[in-house]
Amino acid sequence: MDEGGSTFAAGLCLEWKNLNYYVPEREENNYSFWQCCRTQRELQILNNVSGHMRTGDLVAILGCSGAGKTTLLAAISQRLRGNLTGEVVVNGVAMDRSEMIRISSFLPQFDINVQTFTAYEHLYFMSHFKMHRKTSRSEKRQRVDDLLLAVGLRNVAHTRIQQMSGGERKRLSLAEELITDPPFIFCDEPTTGLDSYNAFTVIKTLRHLCTRHRILDKSLTSLYGEDSFSSPSGDCSPSSSIEMDILESDLPSLKALNNSPNGRFKKAIICSIHQPTSDIFQLFTHIVLMDAGNLIYQGRTEDAMEFFNTLGHSMPSNCNPADFYLKTISDSHTDKKDGAMIKDKYNLHTMGLYNNSWLLPKPYSGEYLTSMKKFKKIWWPFQVYFLLMRFVIEDTRNLRQGLISTGLFMITSVTLAIMYSGVADMSQTSIQDIGGSMFMLSSEMIFTFSYGVTYVFPGALPILRREVGEGTYSLSAYFVAVVLSFLPMAFFKSYLFFSVVYGSIFYKRGLMLFLTMGLSLSLSAVAATGYGLFLSTIFETEKMATECAAPFDLLFLIFGGAYYNVDSIPFLKYFSLFFYSNESLMYSFWIDVENIDCPKNQGHPCIKNGLEVLNRGSFRTTDDTFWLDCMGLVFVGMVFNIIAYCFVKKYIRRSGYY
Repeated sequence: MDEGGSTFAAGLCLEWKNLNYYVPEREENNYSFWQCCRTQRELQILNNVSGHMRTGDLVAILGCSGAGKTTLLAAISQRLRGNLTGEVVVNGVAMDRSEMIRISSFLPQFDINVQTFTAYEHLYFMSHFKMHRKTSRSEKRQRVDDLLLAVGLRNVAHTRIQQMSGGERKRLSLAEELITDPPFIFCDEPTTGLDSYNAFTVIKTLRHLCTRHRILDKSLTSLYGEDSFSSPSGDCSPSSSIEMDILESDLPSLKALNNSPNGRFKKAIICSIHQPTSDIFQLFTHIVLMDAGNLIYQGRTEDAMEFFNTLGHSMPSNCNPADFYLKTISDSHTDKKDGAMIKDKYNLHTMGLYNNSWLLPKPYSGEYLTSMKKFKKIWWPFQVYFLLMRFVIEDTRNLRQGLISTGLFMITSVTLAIMYSGVADMSQTSIQDIGGSMFMLSSEMIFTFSYGVTYVFPGALPILRREVGEGTYSLSAYFVAVVLSFLPMAFFKSYLFFSVVYGSIFYKRGLMLFLTMGLSLSLSAVAATGYGLFLSTIFETEKMATECAAPFDLLFLIFGGAYYNVDSIPFLKYFSLFFYSNESLMYSFWIDVENIDCPKNQGHPCIKNGLEVLNRGSFRTTDDTFWLDCMGLVFVGMVFNIIAYCFVKKYIRRSGYY
């Protein structure tokens, strides 16, 4: 094999050796207390599975439901968490998870994209994360244009993803994985949910990627000239007439992709697929047949028929080969002798394959992996910036929903303004009314912003698991971008909400009081956002987050001082964001009030000034009380965010990427 750096990917061979995967067997008793007291048994999902593929191969993993197709795919690609044993090597070099992720891409079964983006915007956005940090914007745009042309999406480049068909979304997901031009691509059920035409189109695109170099020296060079393409060393002859047929219709697309600096390598693609049609089945160069975690057959597609013929199973005429193979394997479950024959025959078949030394290329010095390790993604601050821009664009595209929520928020503000109108007079009866209005302001702000973000992580977990797992960006960058995206709206909505109430009730007190109380409410909203993110990360669904938040709300309300004398719980009150919010509002309003009217015939003790009001409510009265409360709100918000980040990180590590 040529030792030039541009030729290594053309001759890569991926091997997986003795893969075994175990998962805890589910007990009938669902209570974790009893489970922890028992020795938990394990269920074996993969049983000593071995195999290999080379660049240029399009491999299909076939099997009945529960055969272990997706598990095998995730195990080979090193995207699987849990008790996995065995070895994955490339040209004799053992691959760990980080190295395998760097040289491969995983296309999940279901589309996980930002639905409000257009196809071009999505690819251009992802190019910032997946291409080298020194890549210019013009090079990124050119790469996006080439990919859109190569997968046949140029006509819908500026169509939003939510308006695209299922086949177009699949090809867009494929284009995203091709940004880094990996030599190995893993596709989990790429035809799920597609009609026969779109399914064939997707698999045909995959075949293009595997075989495009096999006709460069013949068909394309005659059309575009030999200088347009540099074919790597190795076997470049077409393996069948099908390759010539499927490529003739898309020569311009192939030319665009191959002329791209990153599009010059053949690829090895392996797909788990369920019941492919006969025309789709013929596009695969190799197949892997699985049954209950065991490998039944692996080899060239055209050799599978001979394998089953030697066992006495002949395929009827006009029958889909894939259906015939799966039915034969399924029927073997009822005939133990036949099932044993199939497994024994495969063991001999496997030994014959590995005795052919030409199948596996010689180990190489590792220049290709070294070049991959030199890849440097964008700096952490730029990750935060681009993620923040994505959130801003999403909010802008969902402007109608945002306006509706803001309108409902303002209706509450008008309601409070009407309810408490006329309570600003400094009288004995207005003390309780003003205290109630302050508590309502802080409570409304905290509940609105906390419950308004409980949806964030339950809805984002699929895309977050994928993109963080693939190393697209760091989890910390994503979390910081989420927090920063809520800050402007927290300040804007808080002052907008308070302006209605203040303009109707407290307008006589001047601008400075409006600014200080508005700042207190804004920081309350920021802390409440952290509290809401905390709730959204404890539970994996939004429904559970909102239903199980009641105990937390009750404790924080009690410690807030409105329903309980906080002097009797001097330390616990500092854990409540309601306490800091309520105290800062009360302090701002009452600290400068020097005189409160006291009727002569008052039947109960008379409160003469704002200082007495604060003392009666067990609030602090030192000069730095307001700023201490502001710092307390910031601190509580930071604590909630840190806990939320830890929960998200733990969940992603536990559940894996897919």
